[in-house]
Amino acid sequence: MDNSVLINYFSDGEWHSGVQLAEMLGVSRAAIWKRIQKLEAIGLKIEREQSKGYRLKYSFDPIDEALIKVDGIDIRLNAITGSTNTDAQNAVAEKKTQWPDNFSAALAEQQTVGRGRRGRNWISPYGANLYMSCAAALPVGAASLETLSLEVGISVAQVLEDKGVTDVKVKWPNDVYGDGKKLAGILIEVDGDLSSQCNVVIGIGINFTNSSLHQEDIGQPFTAVDQYTDVRREEVATALIRRIYERLNQIVLGKTSGLLPEWERYDFLTGKAVTVFLGALEIEGVAEGLDGRGNIQIRLGDGTLRAFAGGEVSVRAK
Repeated sequence: MDNSVLINYFSDGEWHSGVQLAEMLGVSRAAIWKRIQKLEAIGLKIEREQSKGYRLKYSFDPIDEALIKVDGIDIRLNAITGSTNTDAQNAVAEKKTQWPDNFSAALAEQQTVGRGRRGRNWISPYGANLYMSCAAALPVGAASLETLSLEVGISVAQVLEDKGVTDVKVKWPNDVYGDGKKLAGILIEVDGDLSSQCNVVIGIGINFTNSSLHQEDIGQPFTAVDQYTDVRREEVATALIRRIYERLNQIVLGKTSGLLPEWERYDFLTGKAVTVFLGALEIEGVAEGLDGRGNIQIRLGDGTLRAFAGGEVSVRAK
């Protein structure tokens, strides 16, 4: 039995008895019970009540691939995958073509080994949120992508704002917040040389269903799109895939971004007291915006202004 078939029966968030599920799927009640255990083992939060049966703690609309409207771009959708970053990278490698034909996007209902910055896990409950990645092999060096993380963060903020999310900010270098709480995260991986060619994959995770997430899993205040607006995941995915493709094409053509001048509007950290984590070292200061290369500037206690690059450090507001 395909896990996704049973999971989609639970997508309404309603109670389903073991007898009902067994009849629908043509299996025994014992088989349903074992399958429920397997779903819980991959992270689904399923409630049980003897008189009612089983239900998922949240409802969701399965992704409809036909609603992701980006002509001419290879888009792959998996029910359950390890990582959409890996899926998108594999799609590019399979094609063995040049830009722009190698640009690929991958989405999933659930990631089993989703990852964030600095090796952190990205919590990925099934069907509840947006897990997507875009990848390409580019005829430019990695140095051309120096500010891409910031540009993608601004793009995510603008798309969510356009769809009705309020008070959207970007926490340098690549987290998106709503009302001061974690709403989305971005992971960009680049390999290749600095000047002539590189491979890039842009992973984006956006919280859509607040009830699917739990404080003990995330470890910080969080929010989700459904706390602000009723928008389908496909709408947001479509807008982001288009924006990412267009920005990568501008980079290939040597054009500068019109996004960075927007940074001040979305900057979550400027003016806040922060702690910079540089390996085992903790540095205290006040965030004072970005330098010309997109590095964060921190005013230290002795008055010194010091810049830090995104790949070096993690920053936490107090």
